Amino acid sequence: MKLNARIEFLENTVLALSAKVADLSRNTEGTYKKPISIVGGGKDQSLTRPIDIRSGRGLVSGAGVIWNNTEIDGVYGTQPTTPTIGYNKHAHSRFAGGALIKDVVEIVEYEWGAITNKQSQGFFKPEDFPKIKKDINTKLQSVDKIGLLDLVFNPDTLTWGCPAYEIDIKKCYLVERDINGDIALDSKGQAKRSPLYNADQTKTSIVWDENGNCFRLYCVYAPGA
Repeated sequence: MKLNARIEFLENTVLALSAKVADLSRNTEGTYKKPISIVGGGKDQSLTRPIDIRSGRGLVSGAGVIWNNTEIDGVYGTQPTTPTIGYNKHAHSRFAGGALIKDVVEIVEYEWGAITNKQSQGFFKPEDFPKIKKDINTKLQSVDKIGLLDLVFNPDTLTWGCPAYEIDIKKCYLVERDINGDIALDSKGQAKRSPLYNADQTKTSIVWDENGNCFRLYCVYAPGA
């Protein structure tokens, strides 16, 4: 190739490269790489499960949420030791975990037997799972000790209360609350709060009747006292 031809070839090459650089510059400078998502799973589809509360250690592992430190290396069917650290804590409010539903939440009492770690139920064998305790109702029927919470809503304070089936007279206080839920005050500025029982019978309205084998309420009012 003669010198003039070689010079012409090189000039054409430079022009082509310059055009390519200009094209790349228009398509790359000042732009962002389009984000992409790559998903996948194990080849053994028997190990995969939908995203749910039992997929805490990964979609492929199929393991449960780790609720405490003894479950980290736990083996199914082998009861972990008693935990000392709790994980995955949430408040169960409208903002975290969701509020507990009145007509859904149940309280249950189990016969635990030899089970010492009551926290890690995900590691119990189905055949070893504790049985629900029994109780006898007024119709002399045997029933499981499981049921909904008996709750009453206060629309003024926006709080839930629970009916009492047993009252400890030494711990129970009679109170009057105002519309804000605070303890009301009398004309002397004293909080309207007093214990149901007082060992001083001049300051109590409840006494034990040994003959009747029951507590009796009586009214004592001293004007001006």
